[in-house]
Amino acid sequence: MKIQSSGQPLAGSFGPKKATELFYITHPKVPKALLGPFLTEADAECGRIVLRSPEAQVTACLVDQIDEYTRWHAENNGHVFRTFAEGVRHG
Repeated sequence: MKIQSSGQPLAGSFGPKKATELFYITHPKVPKALLGPFLTEADAECGRIVLRSPEAQVTACLVDQIDEYTRWHAENNGHVFRTFAEGVRHG
């Protein structure tokens, strides 16, 4: 598993901000993320397992904040792919 970060500094210079890390599944042959966002690296790893591609990678991205829709989507992705990954592991 390879974790990548955007390496971009967070906007603003009025003291430290707490960044949120989102995780995505990327593939070197595809220009944008295949799956995501996920709130945890473990959930993203489940997405990578379900994808069943040895070249797929977990990629991390720091963001200043996320809206409620993105948070809901990331939580839902985690739940769905944890469920599917269990089936792949035991099936």
